Amino acid sequence: MMDGLSAFCAGGVGVMFLVAGLAKLREHDLFLGTLASYRLLPSWSFEAVAWGLAVVEVLTGALLLSGLGRSVGALLAALMLVVFALAMGINMMRGHTEISCGCTPGQKGETLSWGLVFRTLGCALPALLPVIAGGHEALALQLEGTGCGIAFWVLWQALHALPSGNAAVTAGEHA
Repeated sequence: MMDGLSAFCAGGVGVMFLVAGLAKLREHDLFLGTLASYRLLPSWSFEAVAWGLAVVEVLTGALLLSGLGRSVGALLAALMLVVFALAMGINMMRGHTEISCGCTPGQKGETLSWGLVFRTLGCALPALLPVIAGGHEALALQLEGTGCGIAFWVLWQALHALPSGNAAVTAGEHA
C-alpha cells in the first residue's frame, strides 16, 4: 500500500512542478515581476533565478513522473516547497499580502495568505513520501499511482477553476 501511495504522491507533486515550471518558462516576464515583488533577492539576480527556478521545477517534475531519480526529485520538490513557504511567510509578516503566489504564472493565482503558506508547507510531506517509502514499487504500480496522482491534480485544478456557488446564486438573483 505504501508503494502505491508513494507513486500517487510522486504523480501529483510531479505534475504540479512540471506545470508550474512550464508556466514560468512560458510566462517568463510575468514571473519575473512576481519574483521582484517578493523583495527577497538583489535585482541583479532576478533573471537568472527566474530561469533557473523554472528549469529546476521542470526537471523535478520529470524526475518524479518518470520514476528515474524519483528520490532526487522528491527531495528537490520538498526543499522548494519549504523555500516557497518561507518566502511567502516573510512577505506575510511584512504585510505584503497583495502579491501573487507566483505558482503558475498566466493562470489565476492566489494572493498571499497564511492558509497558502501552511498549505505549501503541508505539500512537503507528500513530496517526501517517495523518499520515505523507498520507491521500489513495480513498474505497473508506479505507472498506476502516477496516473492517479496526475488525475487527482487535474481534478484539484478543475475544482479551483469552477465558479463558487455564491457567484452562481448572486448572478441568478440579478437575472
